[in-house]
Amino acid sequence: MTQQLSERGQRRRQALLDAATHTFLQHGYDRTTLDMIIAEAGGSRRSLYEYFGDKRGLFSAVIAHHAHKMVHDIRSLELDGLTAREGLELLGHAFFNALTDPVNLELYRLLIAEGAAFAQLGQTVYEAGPHMLQEQLQLYLQCLHDRGLLSGAQPSPHAARQFFGMIKADFQLCALLAPSQLPDETAITAHIQSCVTLLLDNH
Repeated sequence: MTQQLSERGQRRRQALLDAATHTFLQHGYDRTTLDMIIAEAGGSRRSLYEYFGDKRGLFSAVIAHHAHKMVHDIRSLELDGLTAREGLELLGHAFFNALTDPVNLELYRLLIAEGAAFAQLGQTVYEAGPHMLQEQLQLYLQCLHDRGLLSGAQPSPHAARQFFGMIKADFQLCALLAPSQLPDETAITAHIQSCVTLLLDNH
């Protein structure tokens, strides 16, 4: 939407997004109806069409909303005053938690399942989610270097992708296919610390 929503309109739109998220995850895209979503969120079909256009538009909005929320939550971390290690470990934990969040995992499944019908959505979500996070981390690494907190050469253009790739490892796949085999919090923390050490040792 291009028009500015009132506070009430924002609450109504968010209620529809929340209800749609729950309903799509519970029933899948094909079996979800707009009536199900309206019954949970309240409001009217007219409001839903006004905000999202139709069921396809609502599904796209749900996926995009959670991609933007993931980026927003990570970008909102307070990193000022932290050492490079502290900041990178905080970022690593936030990224790991976003990757393995149950809602994000189920939305990822849905997006992959419906990928052929929403090809452009996948591209949009990638640019607004993972690609944006990589750019933000690259800026953070450059900032650390400029402040003298990251020794060695200038951060490689690939450093952010490599770091997130190390953090991710096979954990997202494990969470999707065999969640009972995910390591405990102590092991995950050790993994993230090791990834940070590898990044710092290469600078």
